[in-house]
This record gives sequence, structure tokens and C-alpha cells, in this order.
Amino acid sequence: MTALPMRPLENALAILGAFFIAGALLPWPLRLACALAAIAVVLVLAVFRLRAHRVNVSKKRTTDVYNRIHEIRAARKGRFRQPPRR
Repeated sequence: MTALPMRPLENALAILGAFFIAGALLPWPLRLACALAAIAVVLVLAVFRLRAHRVNVSKKRTTDVYNRIHEIRAARKGRFRQPPRR
């Protein structure tokens, strides 16, 4: 399965998260705040990515279902077609 492309907002959040992770190397008073902010950014990105994945998967399933319905209807139409009269 191919990876879904990231949107510009998600890219900006990933960069912001990297800055917060780097900020977690600062002295103690700022370290905790930066670490918590980095965790929050990672969780938000995870939610965005899971939602995008869910939409992508449901679109694929829907397409497959409609294709299968079309095949079933075509097969049924062929089975119930009346033979030509002589």
C-alpha cells in the first residue's frame, strides 16, 4: 500500500513538532513544556493521518463494491435473457 501524501498543514505541524523536540534539549523549565507540546503535535498528526487513511480505504471499498454490483447485474441479465423464438 502506498503512503498517502501529507498536506501542507501536516508538513508544517511536523516541522513545528521537530522544533519542539529540539526545544526539549533546553534547560528543565522549558524542557517539560516543549516535550508536552511535541507529544501533542505528534498525536494531532496521528489523528490526521488515521482519518486520511480511513477515507482512502472507504473509497477503495466503495469502488470495489460498485464494480462487483455491476458485474453481478450483468451476469444476471445474461442468465435471465429469453432465448430467441423461432
